[in-house]
Amino acid sequence: MVRALIHFCFQGGDTVWRLVPNKNGFYSIGGRISQPTGSGPRHCVIHGNILVTLHETASTITTQRIPQLGHNSSGIISNLSVVPADQLALKGTKYAAAELLIPKPNKAFPSTLVYASNRNNGQTEDPRGDTIAVFTLCADGKLEIVNQFFTGLQQVRGMQFGGPDDKFLVAGGVAGDGGVVVFERVGKGADFVQVARNKEVLGPRTFVWA
Repeated sequence: MVRALIHFCFQGGDTVWRLVPNKNGFYSIGGRISQPTGSGPRHCVIHGNILVTLHETASTITTQRIPQLGHNSSGIISNLSVVPADQLALKGTKYAAAELLIPKPNKAFPSTLVYASNRNNGQTEDPRGDTIAVFTLCADGKLEIVNQFFTGLQQVRGMQFGGPDDKFLVAGGVAGDGGVVVFERVGKGADFVQVARNKEVLGPRTFVWA
């Protein structure tokens, strides 16, 4: 039995590599899970036996069951765009999915929700900012889009949940003057309201709740 199995994305190879520990405490490649050609996997999160992968190049999110070691492929259950449909009509846009979060369900937010951030690196910006796409992860591994929340941030990259019941989300944009924003989850976790915004903190950033 493999007690510690690590999965990490390799964007250029459209692959999720699987690392297994040896008796000396080191890790070696024990297999891979192939991803759609040209998708550019950026982040992956495991929920039960489901692998959820966010693809930067394709700006898509996929789910698939984790295969046994020795099997390098698994059928795609869901493959959805994370880009808002009404932004696809904008000229000069270029999207790249960024962050992927699946907070643990709790009494306040009992559903398994998946949050993916968007980055529009193109020449045409939406004044509403880029979105955080919210999906429901069903028991069978299927994803259902439930919201596209416009953040007022350009190129949302770093974000992290924290606070009681993980009800707060802090996020920042790579571009623009949106700064750093703290949102509170509402509507059973599918929507947000702004709690605070600081426009003095600019540029790429990573967040850690303490």
